[in-house]
Amino acid sequence: MKPRITDHELTNRQSLMRVLPLAFAILACVIHHSAHAHPADQSEMRVRPKPHQLEIRLTFNILTLTRFTGIDTDGDRKISMAELTAAQPRIGTYLNQHIHVEINRQKAMLGSGVRFAPVWPDTAQTPPMTEIDYAARNVDVTFVQTIEGKVLEDFWLGFEIFEQTGPMQTIHGVFEQDGQIEDVTFSAQEPEYLYDTGFADDPFVQEEEKKQKSGLTAAPAEEMPARPAATLAAASSYAAPAATAPGKPAATVASGPAGSPAVKLATPIETKDTAAAPSSERWWMVRAVVIMIMLVIGRKLQLSARARLVSTRRRPRPRPR
Repeated sequence: MKPRITDHELTNRQSLMRVLPLAFAILACVIHHSAHAHPADQSEMRVRPKPHQLEIRLTFNILTLTRFTGIDTDGDRKISMAELTAAQPRIGTYLNQHIHVEINRQKAMLGSGVRFAPVWPDTAQTPPMTEIDYAARNVDVTFVQTIEGKVLEDFWLGFEIFEQTGPMQTIHGVFEQDGQIEDVTFSAQEPEYLYDTGFADDPFVQEEEKKQKSGLTAAPAEEMPARPAATLAAASSYAAPAATAPGKPAATVASGPAGSPAVKLATPIETKDTAAAPSSERWWMVRAVVIMIMLVIGRKLQLSARARLVSTRRRPRPRPR
């Protein structure tokens, strides 16, 4: 005998059957939106700091670039390669005005020199792109900043582009330094980041800086010209008799025929000098090896400490005026 279904249970089942199709439709829309809208709202950035150089490469799709400045100048809802090339100076100006940079706590720019590079094949033969293609075509915009007179100690980046791109826009940043990679995400909620390079305390960088400064400020010392061997031998032969004690035979100095000067020093002195030189050279080599090992260990400890302190690097800074 089948259990009897009450009117209440029947009503609940009928309501559930009506709600399920609507829930599936909403879920399909969310999945479709996530699959198609997310790439358009995400940009990339790669940062490579060096002791005297800062390289920043930004990767935007064409849809994001159209939010920065007008590119479709003829209004046909298509962007040709000629229109994209003509818009490059305006894009560079916009990025310099809306991405703020401070280098060693001093206001700076992304850079006066900028390189554009489309990252799809056969760019020269690309036909005018429609609005459907905007989000699928990316362009690299690279800035290189040279730091003169001082080591790059830290730099701060602050993005002010989210008013144009919308609050869903994110920038995935990758900082590459000495084989270490650090990921940082910029958004409307977290638009800034302060990065400490550690070059100021790096013993390898400091040693290179000393070499460069010594090469610029002081000329290398000239080597003393070697005196001819015959002159040294003659001087030794003249000095040896004066050092001979009274009553001691002159046989301690090797001599030639009558009227011919001596040509070499006595054997005991020569043996002493030749034995001391290799010992001193080995000692300096040992010291150099020990110093290099200490520098390598110190560098590894510094990199490991920097990796542990990644989470404390993001610090709010006043927006530069």
